[in-house]
Amino acid sequence: MAKEAQLYEIGLLIKPGLSEVEAAAELGNVRSGIEKNGGILERTTDPKLRKLSYAILKNTQAYFAALQFSVSPASLDTIAQEVKNNGNVLRHLILSWIRELAQPVLHRPIRSIISDSATSSIVSGATGKTEKLAEKVDEKELDKKLEEILGN
Repeated sequence: MAKEAQLYEIGLLIKPGLSEVEAAAELGNVRSGIEKNGGILERTTDPKLRKLSYAILKNTQAYFAALQFSVSPASLDTIAQEVKNNGNVLRHLILSWIRELAQPVLHRPIRSIISDSATSSIVSGATGKTEKLAEKVDEKELDKKLEEILGN
């Protein structure tokens, strides 16, 4: 039983000794390896020469490129092994992504307070439902009820 395709992103550091055209060709090799294993490319970034924070195999610069793709989890190990065996790739990192929902989720629903002389209510912007608040109470009536309860 084949599992459903998931969204992944692979970040690559390609050797700086290559020209931009050769770095783009190496990215094309990785892209074709993904497609060969049943992956569908969603987004790519062109290789750009970047200064590294620390030296990797005595290189202080590398071309950075990223590919976002969908593939079944079973094929991911094969893709990772092909990238690892590529001699022009200094480092790679594969990230798993969660697809965005079609509709944004409201974290804080917008509410408006509607008040009239007798009652107050809140109308929720997310659901459109009206919630009733406590009725307005006169302070004198509240004091009388407290005295009755406390027995003073």
